[in-house]
Order: sequence, then structure tokens, then C-alpha cells
Amino acid sequence: MVHSPFCIYGAGIVATSIYTALKMHYMRIPECFLVSSPEGNPSEIDGLLVKTIDEYSVKDAEMRYLIAVPEVHHPSVEDALLQRGVSQEQIIFVGNRLENQLLENYYRDLPDFETADQLLRRIEEGNESADTEIKVFQAKCHVDRTLQYEESIPDYVCPIQVGASLTDQKIEPLRDDQGPNISDKNRNYSELTAMYYAWKNCQAAYKGLCHYRRIFELSDIELHKLINQGHADVILPYPSVYYPNIDCEHSRYVSEDDWEAMLQALKETAPEYYEAYLSSLSKELYFYNFNMLIAKRAVFDDYCEFMFSVLERTEELTSPKGRERADRFAGYLGENLTTIYFRKNRENLNLVHTGKVWLI
Repeated sequence: MVHSPFCIYGAGIVATSIYTALKMHYMRIPECFLVSSPEGNPSEIDGLLVKTIDEYSVKDAEMRYLIAVPEVHHPSVEDALLQRGVSQEQIIFVGNRLENQLLENYYRDLPDFETADQLLRRIEEGNESADTEIKVFQAKCHVDRTLQYEESIPDYVCPIQVGASLTDQKIEPLRDDQGPNISDKNRNYSELTAMYYAWKNCQAAYKGLCHYRRIFELSDIELHKLINQGHADVILPYPSVYYPNIDCEHSRYVSEDDWEAMLQALKETAPEYYEAYLSSLSKELYFYNFNMLIAKRAVFDDYCEFMFSVLERTEELTSPKGRERADRFAGYLGENLTTIYFRKNRENLNLVHTGKVWLI
């Protein structure tokens, strides 16, 4: 992979996940992590320093710089490196394909995380029946940023307008304010209002959620094979890796008061999950970001019952109350609840992991 000495540019979830894959699968450790600013970034990751680009001295031509941030930021990071004397040949972009390849190689080595690639290799050719109804709702909002490139979307993806009750603009035929819904909570729940719609209004055999900028790296044929021949109960994106553990994750996006309110709600509504989080899950490295999944209907509905019960109680415990604010806090907490639910139930479900595609 990288045979020269190298640094990783980035200190977020892309960078830490790539670092772990390189360290554990390829036995390669960077010199340090680089960032544009110390604000919002840790001072070290797994014992390695996080330096700003301004305090870093550019090394000789052998050094390589892996840009491990969301692809939309690649051009600005590239410019920053070039301005400091780094040559184009020294820069390696960690895009969708490379990120998914590295994570596939890493998670393939772990017994706890079966990958779609592993499962597809064991499935015989043919027989990939498309009879199973699969609907993966792609959350889109009238305030979404315009994508730079057109991407083909698999047939199993079903666009849905979220926050539809909060605007007169109609951007999709299917909207989250149809049928039983929480569309008016979209400013706090983000894409989870689409998940609520799927829970209450969709009877497909498998249903799920993705995002206008993030979709699964699975074709229609591959998904039907995983479900019909691989008997997958749930398909999730590769987890992100956090140091020192996932208990530190929430501080990036939610206040400590909101976090404590969620833990109290979890303790009241699902005490077995609360105990599992405190006793073991909080000490793990692996976290399911992005509110993305595809699941068998019974599993999806049980997961939603769990998550929305906790979030509803959390809203009651927060100050200001949920309807008095608009800061996406419930959407961020949903990622934590997704992690708690599926890590706790991993031995009872056939979980399969795959890559995601960032649309830019």
C-alpha cells in the first residue's frame, strides 16, 4: 500500500479509520496526523501527535501525504500542501474506492464484522432472485447542497423529501409528511424523519435508509444476492474507528447535557441496552456513523421502536425541549443508538458490512 514514510492529513473519522486499517492490516504507521487548525481536533491519536500544517516541517521527497478527509475537502487540502512545498507526486487521495478497499481488508480480518465481499465470494453465481421487495429511502431536503456530479442510483433506492412539512417546496413525489410522520421534527431529527416514515408506512420485506450524499456501495444484483442467498438480516456501512473509544464520540456533536439526557432516557426505556453500553460497548472502538442501514422488516421495525422511544423520552428530558430547538441533536444521537442496538444484538443477527459512496 504505502511503502514510503507517510503522514495522514486529517484527524476525523476518515483519518482514524484509515490509520487503523493501515496499522492493523498492513503494519504501517504514519509519522503523525496533520490538520489545518487545532480547533475541534485532538492533540494526539493513539499516541501519535496531531500537528497543524503550519507547525509541520515538510520532509524530503520520499514522504507521502495521505489526504484522509471527506472528498469535498480534497482540493483545499491539496492546495495547502502544494503551497508548503509538497509535490503532486507525494500526495495520495483517499477517495471512495481506496477507503472502501482499505476498510474491507481490515474488517475481513476481524471475526466480528462479516463483509459483503466475503459473503458474495461464497455465494454461487446465478439465482439472485429480484422478487424480494427492498426499499432503501434516500433522504433529500430542499436545502441540500447541489451535487457536482451526476451518479447512477440503484433501483432499490427510493428518494424521499424530508422536512416536507416545513416548506412549500416540493422536490420529490414521496415526502415524509405523508401518513404517520414526524416531518415537523426534521430540524432536530434530520434524515431520521425518513426512517420514521419507513417504519410506519412501508411494508417492504427489507427497508433501509441512506442519504442524498451517501449511498451503499452495492449494486442491485449484489444486494439481492446478499439477502436471498446470503440470508443477511442487516447491512451496515463499515464502522468508523474512534480513539481511545466510542465514548468520546458524542462530544464532537452534542452537548454533555443532551448526552446525559439520552443516557437517562436509555436507562428508563431500555435498561438492558443502558447496562450493555456502560459495561462494555462504550469501551469499543467501532461506531456506526451516518444513520445508514438496510434491514429485514422485523429487525428494522424493532430497531426503530427502540430508537424512537429513546429519542422521544430524550426530547422530554432536554432543555430547551426538542420542539424549541433546531440543531440536529436527535439525528446525532441516533447514530449512537444505532451503534448500541446493533453491537448489542450482533450475536443474534446476521450482520453484513459494506462500503459507502460519498457523492460530491
